[in-house]
Amino acid sequence: MQLTRCPVCHSRIGLEQLVQDEAGRELLALLARAPDWLAAPLVSYLGLFRPATRDLANDRALRLAREALELHADHGLLTQALAETVQAMRAKQDKGQFKPLANHAYLNSVLESVASAGAHCAPYNGASMAVVPAAKGPQSKTAASMMALREE
Repeated sequence: MQLTRCPVCHSRIGLEQLVQDEAGRELLALLARAPDWLAAPLVSYLGLFRPATRDLANDRALRLAREALELHADHGLLTQALAETVQAMRAKQDKGQFKPLANHAYLNSVLESVASAGAHCAPYNGASMAVVPAAKGPQSKTAASMMALREE
């Protein structure tokens, strides 16, 4: 069954090809079960591990996704850290200073910084995610965007 064309390379992509690999199937299932506010930043984060010369293997992507989800019980906080990590790495990429990530060390440091900044997220309730800054002051662009989405 043909799904559509890839939005990046415009090649045809079919469900049969996506589910042929067991790790690919599990990764697709993991992402499908995750709320969209978590799945999208997670996919972007996984892209930071992709070597410049080849694609990221499904088994490695699955392992990395599982590890990232286990880093913090508060997936709202994790989502914010994922988004900030991707934003920082893309800024480095624009400057030509980016190397694919090898582990979750950078995400861990961002996660610690986000948690210590006092931002906390309400647990996912099936409809929305609220990011509430604990202290008054300037918000990160990510937090401000998430608040704007929440208000819509």
